[in-house]
Amino acid sequence: MKTNVVSIDMGSVNTGIYQLGYGVVLFEPSVVALTTDRKKPKAVGVEAKKLIGMTADANSVVFPIIEGGVDNEKAATMMAENFLNKITLKRLSLRPNVVLSVPCGIEADEINKYKRVLNGAGVYSIDFVESPILTAIGLGIPISESSPCFIIDVGGGATNIAAVSLDGVIAGVNVNMGGRNIDAMIINHIEDYFSLKIGTLTAERMKVQIGSLVDNDVTRTTINGRDTVTGKPRSVSVSAQDILLPVQAFFDKVFEIAGMVMAKLPAEVSAEIRKTGVYFAGGTSKILGLDNYFRDRMAMKANVSEDPEMATVIGGGIVAGDPELLKKIRIPRK
Repeated sequence: MKTNVVSIDMGSVNTGIYQLGYGVVLFEPSVVALTTDRKKPKAVGVEAKKLIGMTADANSVVFPIIEGGVDNEKAATMMAENFLNKITLKRLSLRPNVVLSVPCGIEADEINKYKRVLNGAGVYSIDFVESPILTAIGLGIPISESSPCFIIDVGGGATNIAAVSLDGVIAGVNVNMGGRNIDAMIINHIEDYFSLKIGTLTAERMKVQIGSLVDNDVTRTTINGRDTVTGKPRSVSVSAQDILLPVQAFFDKVFEIAGMVMAKLPAEVSAEIRKTGVYFAGGTSKILGLDNYFRDRMAMKANVSEDPEMATVIGGGIVAGDPELLKKIRIPRK
């Protein structure tokens, strides 16, 4: 089996790399800390994330992928090269062939941006596959040309909502909202209700530790920030109920858009999805109580994976090892 074949899921928040024969060999934040001259990275991935909100004015921390698309090609190339170097040094003797997951309905100019990024990192053999198809395969859903499924992949910066089969995306959309939006909503909510200014890492930690869609969830955590009245550091104990409103507001919007996509489906596809339910993926779908909240709002079953963050990159790995399947579902080369 070729081991210089990988799948890459380059998300707005995390990047995953799956190598044939080894599984997931890298999963790190999609973050780059740049030096003053911006010509080389000061840190990438895990180490760069630690610098968010901590850098001097001369340095900067950037997120090269925004809302599922390449926002900063130079930084994205640095990031891809750094991550591939980590894998190359450990297991590869040369640059790999890559199966890259891309957002649902991606335009040609966006594909070209990803091409330039990977070419700049030394990769020239690239197959592009729309993310919801890889997610379905990675979740182990038995899809075929006649067996569609409905995917809601809630990532950090974007959400892919689509009905898919092995014939491709039947109806779908890439929405520029994800877990980072919840973080921003939590920041505003805490400032309004507690007169406390917190940073993005604190908001993200709150979301992970106490984010919940369960009524009367009493889970608590202590957060630190700056008092907006006195300007002094202050600590506050907050519960899951204290951030319930922004969490609900985010998912209510996701469900509203999912309903719009469902309304475009052929009757037979709708009947199949009604029977099997909706499949959730992406790190943000780890929110406690999502399955029951979706069922109550949409009157449908929600299937939530135990490891939703890895579904897309694992699906890419499965496809990378099956040339015939890849040929069927990849975006046609031009």
